[in-house]
Amino acid sequence: MHAAVLIPAFQLQALAHSGFTEPVALLDAVAGSSSLVREQASVLHLNAVARSFQVHPGMTASMAQARCAAIQLLYRDAAAEGAAQQRLLECASNQTPYYESTLPGLCVLDLSSLKGIRGSEQAWGETLRQDLARHRLSARIGFARHADLAVLAAHTARPIRIIHDTPGNENENRRFLNALPLSVLNPTWQTAEVFALWGIKTVGQLCQLPRSGVTQRLGREGMLLWDLANGGHERLLRLVRPVPGYRMEEDFEHRVECLEPLLFILRRHLQHLCDRLGADWKVAAAAALELRFEDRTSHRRDLRVAEPTRDVDLLFRVIHTALEGFTAAAPICGLTLELQPITPSGCQSHLFERTLKDPNRFAETLSHLEALVGTGNVGRVKLLPSRRLDAFAVTPFFDLENGSSSPSPATAVTIPSEEMTCVGLPLRRLRPAPPAEVFLVNEKPAAFRTPHYSQVITACDGPWLISGNWWDATQAWRREIWVVTGEKGALFQLARQRNGEWILEGLLG
Repeated sequence: MHAAVLIPAFQLQALAHSGFTEPVALLDAVAGSSSLVREQASVLHLNAVARSFQVHPGMTASMAQARCAAIQLLYRDAAAEGAAQQRLLECASNQTPYYESTLPGLCVLDLSSLKGIRGSEQAWGETLRQDLARHRLSARIGFARHADLAVLAAHTARPIRIIHDTPGNENENRRFLNALPLSVLNPTWQTAEVFALWGIKTVGQLCQLPRSGVTQRLGREGMLLWDLANGGHERLLRLVRPVPGYRMEEDFEHRVECLEPLLFILRRHLQHLCDRLGADWKVAAAAALELRFEDRTSHRRDLRVAEPTRDVDLLFRVIHTALEGFTAAAPICGLTLELQPITPSGCQSHLFERTLKDPNRFAETLSHLEALVGTGNVGRVKLLPSRRLDAFAVTPFFDLENGSSSPSPATAVTIPSEEMTCVGLPLRRLRPAPPAEVFLVNEKPAAFRTPHYSQVITACDGPWLISGNWWDATQAWRREIWVVTGEKGALFQLARQRNGEWILEGLLG
């Protein structure tokens, strides 16, 4: 069983002018077109009031105004037609997931998967018409065993027609179908001109022609039109598969000032999004939360998920943790919650691989720490390729940018075995490096003093000059390194920084 939903005068209904009391006519020109196109435009659709003035489709705008001086001429609106078609498809999707967008203003539904539809087509059709009426769309619905036959039934519906395939109804069904104009078959303009020369104006007249003769003269299109005029045949629908979205937006009627009602709303949206993920066999790899405030400002927070999941409780805890330490200067008037979907990947761990038992719980702990010490201050220390003293950066434990949910390995530099021979004495660095008071003789250190060391220098080597980031005045650094020998034979490493201050970096040996 198939159902066809037809919106008569679709382009006019899309403008919501079909119910006007004054005469209205829609021209077959798009708003914004050139003046020459608008002058040559003809009437495409009109309402019942305009028909009472003997205005007919196909008339030019001047002819329609001659028949009715008060007629209101409108132009087609592509955006309005697209929105009306989307409303039609949304109503169809509320009934069954198996439907196609056949033509603008026409939708065909496959009802074979619905139980109890046979025998209750009239009630089901009235329910669908009421759903469309709430969107200010008046529809005709036809039921038949084939999709093409249901389309023909919709054109003859007033407002619902059911074509049964039981014996005894063939003549009645054929009588309604034969009276249909040939334009319901949507022939090309070349084929329509040929039919007009032949004097074929209705579906019934086309059915009286032999199929072989029509095919021989009009080719494949003529054969398909003849088959369609005789009820069509079994065919697969070109199903509409909308792109799944995992984004929820809401504007609050009453402003939200506390965390508890906000979390209640977020939990409801999160449950709905996770249900969508489960239906599509997806998991969430990340989440994005945007809060809109009454003072027209907004706050966006990108939330990490250590291991992709669609567990509502786990994702809710991640959002709750991110909002615990957040304060705003104005009440919240709306929010947007979006999940980033990915396909779950299953892999078996190696026997001797050390992994986290619960990466999400570990990530939740890190989120709590970030809420205490600040964003970007929790992670793994990574040494930078620089000779600057204590040059390092804090990197996240989870490499989410590269799509990895496992802890990122520590950065290591592979050194060939022949280059691993140590040269010179090791430096036992003092952390933090204490400031030193250095006495110079002939621009060389002669003695130094720190809170823990006071030495007279007997020998010194240097200086070794190193610097970096010279192109950035705020990050530039420079060090002058000296290796000195104390009076008791101990080796020390002194360094003079860019500002002229000395520090004792450590002891050698």
